[in-house]
Amino acid sequence: MVQPAQSTDRRTRLDPATIIDAVLRISSQELGERLTVRRLGQELEVDATAVYRHFRNRDAIVRAALDQLFMMSVERTLKTARDHHWRARLEAYLNELLKAFMQHPSVGSESFATDTYGPGELKAIEFVLQCLTDAGLAEDRVVHYYAALESYTLALGAGIAVEIQRLPDSEGHDPWISPRVFTRITGHPLLEKHHAALQNLDSLKAFQAGLAAILDSAERESSKPA
Repeated sequence: MVQPAQSTDRRTRLDPATIIDAVLRISSQELGERLTVRRLGQELEVDATAVYRHFRNRDAIVRAALDQLFMMSVERTLKTARDHHWRARLEAYLNELLKAFMQHPSVGSESFATDTYGPGELKAIEFVLQCLTDAGLAEDRVVHYYAALESYTLALGAGIAVEIQRLPDSEGHDPWISPRVFTRITGHPLLEKHHAALQNLDSLKAFQAGLAAILDSAERESSKPA
């Protein structure tokens, strides 16, 4: 008697951690693609609907994956910069977060409009607040600079992730201003004056410039400058 072939369906072994691992794997390998549940099912070798036993919908999957990026970024920072000055810790964390968004653009591109409030994001918020508290800022200014850093990093980080989805080989170095603009700068004296530097500006340089501006301001108010 011929025995029925054993099923290769691994649905019974699915769990949230396995699913999120697959999400991060896909998002790091397929930079130009938008994450879909169908593609996730293919990666896990299950019927895509099996994923819904663990997550209500795609948005819940993205929130969980994004929360994992927050957690990874804080943990990597603590490994390398735990005992550093408050500003160095912040710079390290925010650059790790940007790197995570760039490495997983289909997840990072949704960061600005997605709150996870999971353990990773809560740990990240606590980390930023602690750094600003260690700077010796007044309590209201701690929240002020947290808001500035968080909104700036998530907004521009999401934008750079979208850029990488559109141009997977750009690695964040897409020109900040389209080269076509510089053919039409006659009559704009400051554009003419700064056009060489503006032509050299890309998304990563713009991110670092904005981050430095916010941290410079915080440091001027800090009782513990670098």
